[in-house]
Amino acid sequence: MSNYKLVIVLFDYYPQSTINQFYKSLNYYKKLVPKNSKLIILDLTVFSFKKINNNYIHYDNEVEYFKPSNISELRIIKKNFKNFKKIYALGPVFSDLKSIFIFMILKWLDLKIIFINNFGYYLKEKNIINFNFFYKIKRFFLFRLSYYISRILSQILVFPKIEYYFETSQERMSQINNTFFKRIFNKNKFFKLNNKKKIFRINSVYYDQVKNINKIEQNSDYIVIVDSGFDHPDRYIREKVKDKKRHDLEKKIYFKNLFKFLKLVENLFKKKIIFCKHPKTNYESNQYFDIIDKNFETVDGKTEQFIEKGELIVFTGASSMVNKAIILKKKTIYALSSSVGSHTTDLVLSFINTIKLPVVNLDEIQLISEEKLNTQIVESMKLYDEFINKNMIYDKNKFSYEQIQDVLKNY
Repeated sequence: MSNYKLVIVLFDYYPQSTINQFYKSLNYYKKLVPKNSKLIILDLTVFSFKKINNNYIHYDNEVEYFKPSNISELRIIKKNFKNFKKIYALGPVFSDLKSIFIFMILKWLDLKIIFINNFGYYLKEKNIINFNFFYKIKRFFLFRLSYYISRILSQILVFPKIEYYFETSQERMSQINNTFFKRIFNKNKFFKLNNKKKIFRINSVYYDQVKNINKIEQNSDYIVIVDSGFDHPDRYIREKVKDKKRHDLEKKIYFKNLFKFLKLVENLFKKKIIFCKHPKTNYESNQYFDIIDKNFETVDGKTEQFIEKGELIVFTGASSMVNKAIILKKKTIYALSSSVGSHTTDLVLSFINTIKLPVVNLDEIQLISEEKLNTQIVESMKLYDEFINKNMIYDKNKFSYEQIQDVLKNY
């Protein structure tokens, strides 16, 4: 009987940009499987109560793709899974109401859920901004309620529980061990027994890249803008546009100020600007983006490559890519505006409290001081090593995928 099998579960609708990113990640996931074994993609979208017409099939000789269409086909998969000591599933963590049946299937298949955060520091709302009551209520019903229901159902063994949690950040590990549910469940003997989630700290994939230095050709040729997308679709899930005319005016002013800022840093650093577009944002429908598109080089799908080539990295919102900029010891700043929304602002400000990166207020361009900005950059870079050790490096002698595979093999 083989040791274990690794399965990636697809259970929801994913935009094409997410699927493209997922396919790029497959090479990493394939490193987690045992020798002479193949990674499995298990597409369970047929069993969702949502209407999902996407076909996620991926042609790769090292990947097996299964899309069962009925219970009989699921039984065949379950029978085949019995040839392995353990089946680990990567993907689903909590369910919304329309995916409940899928999570019950995962439990029936006896899949052991694993969760991997292998980027670094996890940007999270910490209520730096005083959100109003209605925002908090909306956030609860949109995001928190389904999570709470899933946690309860996993505790009473209706849903599979998370077997192993792989995390790069020590701070995040401390947060996980001190959540509301963790404290409540630990007070009950039955729940405490089922709440023993094993958490392992691993290195960041960005440290993997640094360790494998031949794959990174660093230089300082550009000012790189990592855009989070003014019209990122996730933003409007949290914050609906109440006044379209006002929103349109804010967008116009935002891109006008962003253009002024980019011209300013271009003159200060004497470098060419590369504007990296966010994959989920539709820039073509935004007439105000033209001022950026016509005056600077804009690129799709090359953010990581240009971060490696940048002298100054500018983030316009919350992004896990900031971890890569920091581990490469790049000069890093944020350029924010009140018009990008309270959620984005809170994520960034909570992160700023950790490492004190400079923040430029795009609403007050005239107040930017070259001397002050350079001083803030130098001071923040003094905190990089401590941040890296706490959030991206745990064992300098191993790649993150080796750390994960050690656990899957031996526990």
